[in-house]
Amino acid sequence: MPGSLRYEEPELQDRLASSYVVGTMRGKARSRFEKIMGERPDIAKRVRQWEDKMQPLHEATKPLSPQKRTWSRITAAINHTSDQVIEKLLSKLRFYKYLSAAALSIALVIGVVSVSTVITSPAVVSPTGINYVAVLEDTNAQAIMVATLKKTDRLLSFDILKKPQVPDNTTLQLWAVSREDGSTASLGVLELKGHVEKNLTKPEWALIKNAEHLIVSIESAGGSSNGLPSTQLVAKGLCVKVQDWQSKAG
Repeated sequence: MPGSLRYEEPELQDRLASSYVVGTMRGKARSRFEKIMGERPDIAKRVRQWEDKMQPLHEATKPLSPQKRTWSRITAAINHTSDQVIEKLLSKLRFYKYLSAAALSIALVIGVVSVSTVITSPAVVSPTGINYVAVLEDTNAQAIMVATLKKTDRLLSFDILKKPQVPDNTTLQLWAVSREDGSTASLGVLELKGHVEKNLTKPEWALIKNAEHLIVSIESAGGSSNGLPSTQLVAKGLCVKVQDWQSKAG
């Protein structure tokens, strides 16, 4: 497909816009996309829409100060770094204190505090290892939940940015929607609290790898009785493999 026509695809526009906003699009790919935005008002509009979607991530966080030893290690690692690079590094790290523990994991994925791009010392920062991300929106297209998934230990981290109204004697349940046939499969019930972590089984991880979307529904206490989500859906979001964002941007 010719390059100009390639950008007509709504799904590709959406993926590129999300990648640009969260910071996973970098280097030459980012520069090319910025040029395209200047030439394509429709793509620039999608970027603004994603900026609006991600705003709740900033508003929902609380101050958190880094440990003193973190600063000591950073200082030791950058002793031989140029003044310009040092200032760039520290300006990134100043944002660190405004992040909650949950938001920090998201920020690490999107590169907001990607110290490893400046410092190579393994004692300072190790790779996050996050493989999949889903930003789930409510019916008003507002981001209210974020799921991040690591292949290591098959760890699911789930953050509720804005708690939905859930009737008594009901629960929230997370589902994966297959990209192949649209079928849904349960990933378990969710506690109605800010941050939840759980280790997925191998079959559940396979569902993530094959998922087009993640959705959250309201179910009776204990979860769905028939293995299917109810019609009361509270959130839905694309399940995106992190490295795919960059490859599609190229």
